Amino acid sequence: MIRKSTGSLLLMLALPTLAHAVEILRWERIPLAIPLTVGQERIVFVDRNVRVGVPRDLQGKLRVQSTGGALYLLANEPIPPARLRLQDATNGEQMLIDIAATEATADQQPREPVRIVAGEPVAPHYGQSREAQPSAAAKQTEHAEAPKAVPRETPVPVVLTRYAAQMLYAPLRTVEPVDGVGQVR
Repeated sequence: MIRKSTGSLLLMLALPTLAHAVEILRWERIPLAIPLTVGQERIVFVDRNVRVGVPRDLQGKLRVQSTGGALYLLANEPIPPARLRLQDATNGEQMLIDIAATEATADQQPREPVRIVAGEPVAPHYGQSREAQPSAAAKQTEHAEAPKAVPRETPVPVVLTRYAAQMLYAPLRTVEPVDGVGQVR
């Protein structure tokens, strides 16, 4: 009995274990570098429903698929450094990722998946500091009580006019998202 359990233990220790690590990148409004290997699919977990903006010169060189908060990137040939833009479908917030694809070396292991986590939150209202936002514990106690209307620092017509002007004249990366407002195509 002891020999069988000892033999089983040695066998389990001798077998190589497969551990899947996930590289965690923190989004703090600085473009994130995600290297790719030609012919290997790399998965990027965003945990948000995102639309992906791909430069035209990457057509046919890079396959991009986005579903359920995961982004699947597959480089078909070496790609010089390029920038992809991820836009949250619900609130319009944008993230930037820099990619570059290189040929695989003979001894190179497959690249692990990447998870992008949110950094410090952006102030939801104009002029409000991040420290003025309620903490997670305070939010939970608020939800237990009656829901309160969030006082707006800026009047709604001003917010809508500002959003419309930004959509018309400003670069898309600088447009501040407004909850409940989206572009109609």
